[in-house]
Amino acid sequence: MLFYLYIIITIVIAAVILAELFREKSWRHQAAMVIILIPLVLRIFQIK
Repeated sequence: MLFYLYIIITIVIAAVILAELFREKSWRHQAAMVIILIPLVLRIFQIK
């Protein structure tokens, strides 16, 4: 149960960052968001 809650929270955070990524105009901020997004996506897909 706790594992699924963790995955759901990770998906929500990744979705918020992804939405913000497409709204952002500065390529530097976009690059920073991609760097944050990569570990989240890897955790969602259970890749270590």
